[in-house]
Amino acid sequence: MNHPTIFLDTPIFFTCAEDTKSRTALQHAKNAGHSILTSISVLGEAFIQMHEHEKALDYITALNQLLDEWKVTVLFPNDSVRILCFKMGEEELDTRMIREPTDRTHLAYAMAYHSDYFLTSDRNLIRYRIPSSLEEIGFSKPTCLPLEEFRNDMFMKVRDVSYAWDHRYILESQRCEVNHPDECPEFMQSLKPRPSGRGS
Repeated sequence: MNHPTIFLDTPIFFTCAEDTKSRTALQHAKNAGHSILTSISVLGEAFIQMHEHEKALDYITALNQLLDEWKVTVLFPNDSVRILCFKMGEEELDTRMIREPTDRTHLAYAMAYHSDYFLTSDRNLIRYRIPSSLEEIGFSKPTCLPLEEFRNDMFMKVRDVSYAWDHRYILESQRCEVNHPDECPEFMQSLKPRPSGRGS
């Protein structure tokens, strides 16, 4: 079974450079087996924007750290990216991407590599409907949502996993005390390790 993939848009790197909670959410996702992706186009845009910022060195240093920390896979152009960019630039029903060549390029990378999630703060990208002609040839838009929404979802999942683990531990402890009281301490100790993401 393939692990879910998360594509990061340019604003996400700025947010995570500034906000520890947002950074932690993606680290939880990475620890849970998600693959984190971005594109050469996103990195190019991020670098230029960071370079022009008054805190350029801090941002660029943080970007480099995040790429290493999350072991981010960087996507490069292929024919699918070319086709997607062209089709989204010609669409007449939802015209939000026609005048946004950079945004549609980022989305094209995510779609070309079949990403499951596309994290962005851009409301136009979140609401955009891809052309039906692309769906007919096997492309689909990833789930697009803001980092805050993804972060809340991740923390809910971590909580649910931790609750399930605690519930199992209690049940096994009760069963052990009834059926194997002499072996119970050693057996329960073997269940002690907890899933990553839960504090001690």
